[in-house]
Amino acid sequence: MVQNYSDESSNAEALHSSDCNELKDLQNRLDNVETENLELRQRNHTLQEENDRLKVELNQIQKKWKIFERKSSVVGEEEEEERLVKFKLLLKMNENIGTDMKDSPVKDAHSDLLTLTERHEIPAKLYEQASSNFKKCRTGVEDRKATHLNILALHSAEMGNYEEAAKLLKDSIVIQKDKFGQFHPDLMASLSNLAIVYSKYGQFEEAEETGLEVLSMTQKMLGVDHVDVASHLSDLALFCQSQNKYEDELMYYHRALHIYEAQLGGSNVHVTYTKSLLANCLVRLEKIEEAEYFYKQILMEAYERCYGFVDDPPEIAKQQVDDEKIETNVANQVWFKRAKLNFPTISETLLNMYGLYLRATIL
Repeated sequence: MVQNYSDESSNAEALHSSDCNELKDLQNRLDNVETENLELRQRNHTLQEENDRLKVELNQIQKKWKIFERKSSVVGEEEEEERLVKFKLLLKMNENIGTDMKDSPVKDAHSDLLTLTERHEIPAKLYEQASSNFKKCRTGVEDRKATHLNILALHSAEMGNYEEAAKLLKDSIVIQKDKFGQFHPDLMASLSNLAIVYSKYGQFEEAEETGLEVLSMTQKMLGVDHVDVASHLSDLALFCQSQNKYEDELMYYHRALHIYEAQLGGSNVHVTYTKSLLANCLVRLEKIEEAEYFYKQILMEAYERCYGFVDDPPEIAKQQVDDEKIETNVANQVWFKRAKLNFPTISETLLNMYGLYLRATIL
């Protein structure tokens, strides 16, 4: 009997212990659920705060946008007033338009942004640098003779005696062709200098002929899509413009624009600047709709830059010819430094467009 009571007591204790363990497990689970519930409430509170913050930011952005729209409206009114003033000025300047279109101010309204003289300038003290280098170098007789002729030509060009500079350059080119053949960086540089020198004293036909030779060499040495090719094409376009060969000018600008867009991207200053030159050429050819197409593109880009919708692209490193790292006298390199290009402004483009529309009413 005593033994039975002991077994029952032991079973009761085991059941009690099991129940206690289950209770503890349930309590732990309940605590975990409470903890998760607390975390969820905290997350919900955080999300609510984030939502409130975003609403505040959205409200601020909407206010700024309304302010920007009001400012744009004011600026637009000012631009419109400025355009009307310029348009009236153009009308006044062209009262006697029927007499002679060549002397018309409309032509001046579409003048190219940089003239040939402004586009190519010789850096200061380049002749002194070339002379100093020449005294130090130790090269062959023919090399020294060609370099010496180039130095003399450079000095004449700096003094404004372009005709004498052209004669000296031609003598140097004869020596370089005999020594190097038809394809060499020094020869290409001398021909480039000769083309610009020709243009400096009004020999545009000779400048074009020499420029075509430079273009052919550049394409064979650097490839047909090199940015230097586009640069030479732009020079050829200016030479043709000076001879009133506008169809050829248009062809060269189209080719240059294609290369610049492919190599530098659509937002590069060379692309926009070439579009402006191309549009001006189309005006000279009286191709009004095509010119308007490019002017509208330029105007839209100018508005986007002005109001901060796009940033000006970083300078893109120009492709350079690899001439095996041969050191050469600066007189044997291209002398003329190209002027820095700037994006056409809103006012400049609007003036061009009003000149375009005025011409359209005259034709």
